[in-house]
Amino acid sequence: MDTNSSNGYDYLMHIGALKVFNDFSYSNCKNFAIEHDISNNQYLAIKEKYNIEEVAGTGGDFSKAANLLRWVHNNILHNGSATDVEFVPKNSLSILNYSFGKGVEFGVYCRLQAIVFTECCLSLGLAARTIHCLPFSPNDFESHVVSMVYINELKKWVLFDSSNNAYFMNKEGVPLSPLEARGNLGNDDITVNSDLWPSNNTDINSKIGNYKNYMAKNLFYMKFSKINTFGTDLVKDQITYHLIPRGFDVQTREIAYCEYAIRNSPEHLKSDWMAHLEEFKNQKINVVSKEEFLRIE
Repeated sequence: MDTNSSNGYDYLMHIGALKVFNDFSYSNCKNFAIEHDISNNQYLAIKEKYNIEEVAGTGGDFSKAANLLRWVHNNILHNGSATDVEFVPKNSLSILNYSFGKGVEFGVYCRLQAIVFTECCLSLGLAARTIHCLPFSPNDFESHVVSMVYINELKKWVLFDSSNNAYFMNKEGVPLSPLEARGNLGNDDITVNSDLWPSNNTDINSKIGNYKNYMAKNLFYMKFSKINTFGTDLVKDQITYHLIPRGFDVQTREIAYCEYAIRNSPEHLKSDWMAHLEEFKNQKINVVSKEEFLRIE
């Protein structure tokens, strides 16, 4: 990456923040618990209608997850400006029924793509979570949503990004968890899977550089849900956990983000953001340790 360019300078700033804020040694979260539901009755409908088992294949956990990743990326297209899809219930079957194979006109934003991928993995017995990745700056409308899947043969979690058909690796080619990717990005010592974009794309190095910059910005802190199941976002009384580095005041950041959104959103959205502001002022921040983040059950 050309560090003399604007993107290159941004990248250095972003990885610098990851490197400096890299202490996740919070004490244990009171009453922390995590669930990965692999036996929900709704999974049968996904497998029967969309042949998920055939898509995943008969290889190991990583092979199955990588096959599902590519399948979701190719059939549930990303459309970042898709602001009119809130009528689609946030569960994999509804999103697949709305978007599958219908092109970018029926594309969805990253969270819905991640929901499909995560729930497809759960349906095949793989522990998986949807992870909301957020930037340091409150003056930034853009965040990203990915998934993490526990790969038994590697005995570790791996980050999978269905919006970009991407996962990170270290220099030895070992796939990385979200926290490992964050740490390796902070040291600018990371690679991206070779099938991130078609091999005939002459601009591949620039695209990979832009992707690394994008993820370095958005992996500053993360949120995830206690109960990971069919329709995770629809679970009543769902608990959200925060993985944040020491020295970072996440509540102040999220309040400032809402205030920024109120100032900069179209008039018809301001009332929604004002309601969100009250939620953020009163939300309970459940901060977890690195060890809790990596717990399977």
